[in-house]
Amino acid sequence: MSDITVLTIEQACREIGLSEPTMRRRAAADPDFPRKIKLSARRVGYLRRDIEDYLTRQREAAFAS
Repeated sequence: MSDITVLTIEQACREIGLSEPTMRRRAAADPDFPRKIKLSARRVGYLRRDIEDYLTRQREAAFAS
């Protein structure tokens, strides 16, 4: 079984380096942005591997330009 780590929105913001409002705007505007997962009726999170994959794609795109 693989290790699945779920980040809170606060942790995901720190990983990506964005404020929470900016992260929410980016999630709404960018179809490639990692999708949040519903943890309970009032709590969401992000899979760490999705955040890491997104950052890798962003870095590769920056170097390709």
